[in-house]
Order: sequence, then structure tokens, then C-alpha cells
Amino acid sequence: MYLKYAVLPVADMDRAIAFYTGTLRLTLATDTRGDSGRRVELAFPRGETRLLLEPHDATGESDEPALVLTVPDVDAAFERLGSLGVIFVSPPADEGSGRCAAFHDSEGNLVLIESD
Repeated sequence: MYLKYAVLPVADMDRAIAFYTGTLRLTLATDTRGDSGRRVELAFPRGETRLLLEPHDATGESDEPALVLTVPDVDAAFERLGSLGVIFVSPPADEGSGRCAAFHDSEGNLVLIESD
């Protein structure tokens, strides 16, 4: 078994695409429009899991992680993302089995970055 894709709710599709491709360096895999609306899939630099952006009414910022990304170095990612304007709600800290930090994406979803 493996994870094929994860779904994130977004209020502004273009803003979310810009954030995930520009800031987090994901690649736009598909961007289609159909009877059920716009469907956008983003590909990660490694692996086959896709991130599906789904139109959704704005619900505000979440306190529960919607996405957890593993990076080689949390502190380096914190510095790079901070230089791109990402505002962290939790700076890098040692947590249990690794190091992590947290921020909200352009749509209010809570994203954690972690390293082992």
C-alpha cells in the first residue's frame, strides 16, 4: 500500500498554485477544468505522491496539520522559506524523534516541516 495523493482545500486556486510551486517548489502536474470544477495536481520533487488542490470556501486558519513534509534540514528550510515571506507559527524546535517547524500556507492550512 502507498499514498497516491493528499487533498488540500483552497479558497483561491491561483494563489495556492503560486504558493506551492513558487515557495515549496512543487511542480504543476495537471490543471484541468470539468463539470465538477477545476482540478489541480502538484508533484513533489521526489516520489510519486501528488497533492490535489480542491476548491473550497474559505474556512480560516487551521490548528491541525493538513500536511507534514519531511526535509533534510528544518533550519535551512526555515531560513529559505522565511526569506520568501513565509511566516512561521512555530520556529524550528526539537520534538520527540526529530526537529520541526510550522506555518500556514496561502489558504490557511497548517503545514509542518520536519526532519528525522
